[in-house]
This record gives sequence, C-alpha cells and structure tokens, in this order.
Amino acid sequence: MDGIINVYKEKGMTSFDVLRALRRILREKKMGHTGTLDPMAEGVLLVCVGKATKYVDALMAKEKIYQAELTLGIETDTEDSTGKILSEEEVSISKEDIEKILPRFLGKQEQIPPMYSAKKLEGKKLYELAREGKTVERKPSQIEIFALEILSYNCPKLRFRIHCSKGTYIRTLCKDIGEALGTKACMSALLREQVGEFSLKESYRLSEIEKLEGAGERDTYLLPPLYSQKDSILTFGKFDGLHLGHQKIFEELFKEGKAENLVPSVLSFTTHPSVLFSGERQDLLCTEDEHYTRLQNAGFSQIFLFPLTLETAKMPAEKFLEDILVKALKVKHLVVGTDCSFGYKGKGDVALLQEKAEVFGYKLTVVEKALTRDATGKSVEISSTYIRKCLEEGAVEETARLLGRYYTLSGTVVHGKKIGRSINFPTANILPKEGKLCPMEGVYHTRVLLGKDYYEGMTSIGKNPSVAENNPLTIETHILGFQGDIYGEKLRLEFISFIREQRHFKDIEELKSQLEKDLAFVEEESKNP
Repeated sequence: MDGIINVYKEKGMTSFDVLRALRRILREKKMGHTGTLDPMAEGVLLVCVGKATKYVDALMAKEKIYQAELTLGIETDTEDSTGKILSEEEVSISKEDIEKILPRFLGKQEQIPPMYSAKKLEGKKLYELAREGKTVERKPSQIEIFALEILSYNCPKLRFRIHCSKGTYIRTLCKDIGEALGTKACMSALLREQVGEFSLKESYRLSEIEKLEGAGERDTYLLPPLYSQKDSILTFGKFDGLHLGHQKIFEELFKEGKAENLVPSVLSFTTHPSVLFSGERQDLLCTEDEHYTRLQNAGFSQIFLFPLTLETAKMPAEKFLEDILVKALKVKHLVVGTDCSFGYKGKGDVALLQEKAEVFGYKLTVVEKALTRDATGKSVEISSTYIRKCLEEGAVEETARLLGRYYTLSGTVVHGKKIGRSINFPTANILPKEGKLCPMEGVYHTRVLLGKDYYEGMTSIGKNPSVAENNPLTIETHILGFQGDIYGEKLRLEFISFIREQRHFKDIEELKSQLEKDLAFVEEESKNP
C-alpha cells in the first residue's frame, strides 16, 4: 500500500496516536506524518504510507494555513491553555489596537521555539527537558508569515487566521502578539486548515477511513504516491514502446515547457488498462525497467508511475484530474493526444480537459495523431497496437521505423541443447522475458550487444521443430566472429530484419545447409546496412 492520506486529526490525540490507529486499520507499518499537531489542536495531518514516505520532507516544507484562538491576559508555561498558569490579569484592549500591531508580524522574521516543542537539542526533545524543569537557550528559527486575518474578537478572545511557512509555532506567535499589546496571551484553540494544496474539506476522520477501508473503498481516501514540488507541464498515459506517436507528444511538451519555464513531467500507468479489465495477459513492447529508462532518456525531469489497479481505476475522471494532476502534480500545462482517455470507465477525455482548463487554471495542448502507411498503402495511426501487430507478423523493419529505433530483447545467456555447436553454429540462448512481446517465430538478422561490444547476429525464435515436437519457445543467437564462454552474462538483441519463417528440416545436414544460407544473408546485409 502506497499513498498519501489527508487525515482530520481530532482534539485529544497526538500525531503518533493517529499513526498507531492507521497502522491498525490499514495493517501497514511503513508510514509517517508530515508535521506534528499538538493534542489540543485539530485539522489537517498528512500521512504518507509505503513508498510515499519519501515525500514526507517535501510535504513538511509546504506553507500552512491555521485558524487560531488566543486568550489575552493569561501566561502559561506551555504558551497554550493546556499549561500551568504563570500569571493572569484583566485586559481591556480594542480590536483597533490589535489591527495596529498585527502588520509588524508579517514577513520574514526569527522566532524562538517554545520549550514545550518537539525540536531537539543534543538528541533530546525540548519538551522532555521542559518536563524535567529545565529551560535551555534555543536558537531562533527563520520563519515567514504571509497573511494575518482577524476572524472575530470578543475580549479577551481573538480568533484569527494565519498563513505561514513551515516551522512557525502558532503558540509562540500568540504569546508575542500579547506582548506587543502590553499584556500576556496564550493559544486557546488551533485548527490547521491547509497544508500546501491539501485542505480541511478534503480530509477524513479516522472513523471515516476505517469505514471506507472496511467497505473496500480505499481509493476514496488514499491518494496515489505522487507529488511534485514545482509547477509542471505534463502528459499522461501508458506509452507502451514510446513510439513516434508518443515522441510527437513529447517534443511538443518539451518545446512548450522550455518556453514557459515549467518542469517537463510524465505520468505513466503501471498496467495497461485493457489488461486490467480483461484479466488477460498482453505482452508489451517494453518491460517496466526499459520503459522507465526510456522515459529518463527522453529528457523528463519528473517521472510518475501511477499504480493502476482495480481500486484506483474506479477513480472518477474529475477526481483524477483535480486531485492527481492539478493538486498533487501541480500541472499548469497538459499536453495530450486526441484519443486521451482517463478515469472510471474512460469517461475522461479531451472534451473534459477543455471544459475544466479555466476552472483548474491549466493550459491544454492537444497533439494530432501521427500517421503512417501500411504495406497496402493505407493510412494508419502509429500506435502501440499497430506496432504489436507488426511484430507478430515478423515485420521488424517496420517496427524499427515506427519506434525510431530497433526493437530489442534482452536476457541472461543460459545453457541450451548445444545442437548448433555440433554443426559449427554455436548459439547463445536467452529465455523469453515474461510480459515482453517476442517477434513472430522465425529467423532474424540481429545486432548483439555483449558487454560494451556489438556483433552481428543470426537469431532464431521458435520451438526447434526439427529437433522435437512440443518444445518450449527459445531464442537462440549465433554471434558472428565471436568465440567464448558467456553463460550467465547478459546480452541484448536488436532486430534488424526478417530472414525467413521457421521450418522443419528432414535432417541435420539440411538444417546446416539452410543456416549457411542464412549466414550469407546476414553477412551481405551487414556490408550494406
């Protein structure tokens, strides 16, 4: 389980109490919150679960909005109403008096953290020292207060809203406001309304989370582990193969992103939607590792992998757009293809993105489909589906043209039946990688990457019909000009061209004769690439 939960922490609970309750409800151990709320406080407490814990520091750094109440005329040892009263006095202060002094608290400033705080000194929390009756010198912290707004005032109670940077102690601010008014003050209530873009209205109480979890509606409260610290220009989809059609979208994204100074980002679904809903296996053009590496090499600064599951697939299109793209990934510009589809039952499309662009404050660019012509001259869309069809027909040259690179298979060299060695055609055998589409059974001209060196190769994909029936599929490559023991080493095959289909040979001599013809084809083609 990985994600971010916007929890409504209720009064009386510590932040650790919330984590303990969530661990029980979710049966998950790895989690952390993004900023302590005292027991007397309530409101937004972000909890990161699983892989999302890597975002804890980034979320802690976000600006925050609080609604606080201070009581004038009372001083406590904790700077809030839960502490021991140290002094008390009658006050008669007008709202106008308060309005005059509040502006001095705006802007960047230093603030000395209270003794009753979770800050550490030489490995020990300050509140632990305070409980021992000790007071120590504390270094001031740099904070910034962006806005202060009076909500109500009925002397001695002042309720006000604070928009501030991380590390701001509202208790200390209340005390300092009292001193500026020539009296004492302590914080008597605190509500955290917002952390960054995560607001109170979108938070869930623990009781609500437990109910939703029991009903199997985890996607309602759990946001995927996705988070951007900067405004982004983004595209999203599965992008299987990263073919020329995808590259057309990427090129537009990079061009617009550079002009607008936005971070080039991509969100890729971890599962192909058709596989998720059909339940049938579909071999893809890239393994997960290959896919991620190619996205990196394409030039994206941020790569987000969206965990597409039966749960997350139920997310309504508008919720995906608002919560994931706009809020979590800070999208200011979306670049998509004309067939863009997202959300529950694919109800999200270009029309919805256009409708919501002004509402959510992003720019939308729609890129037209990339087209090509098939073997009959018919115009067809460059798509992952069409490329898979080409591979299944052995058309590796066409596949390479549409991908903008040779199609590859990789694997570790394993022991085979060593029949090729007996006729002077030794082969390096690799096993088909689960989930990666193999070209049609046949013999191919390949280029072999072994270590840092390239060699020409002759690769057979098939079940060795001349050897026996019902053999498993094998990938065997004769590497031209190479001799050596490479068992256990990794190699990569780049498919250059199709030579012939698999066939049954009446004897070894006929097989050897055909292999010599195949070899001559590879050698000739290698001279004229």
